[in-house]
Amino acid sequence: MAAKKREETRSYQKSFSEVFSAITKALEDLKIGVVSKNEKEGIINISTGFTIFSTGGEGVIEVKSVPDTSETTVTIDIKPKIKTVLIDWGQASREIREIFSKIEEHLGIVITEPVPEKVEPSTSNTCPSCGKPVGAADKFCQNCGAKLK
Repeated sequence: MAAKKREETRSYQKSFSEVFSAITKALEDLKIGVVSKNEKEGIINISTGFTIFSTGGEGVIEVKSVPDTSETTVTIDIKPKIKTVLIDWGQASREIREIFSKIEEHLGIVITEPVPEKVEPSTSNTCPSCGKPVGAADKFCQNCGAKLK
């Protein structure tokens, strides 16, 4: 059994070429390897590197113009490189959020995230950070990677 892939889609009120260019710049800034890029089809295959915290990932970024609008959607899908990794401890989700954040920076979109309220340790079986179910013996959330104990 391999770790499941992570995928997220966001929409922007920008042209296809603006968004594709912002993605290219964001990947350069983040030093994420571009395996292949096809602007005509709106597909970029990426590879994130190995670190002390991650086995690296393989991903696909898909850019699509929404017909009859000025909207462009971006879908980022990342999975661990090593097929035997069972849990990525939220690494793929963090990488996706980091890529989207950098894309939005290049598009001039300012996203203000609410300041999280201080969460008291919980004895329930849900992550205090994201609210997803966790195992009683888990030390980290399998969804977002937050430390549980």
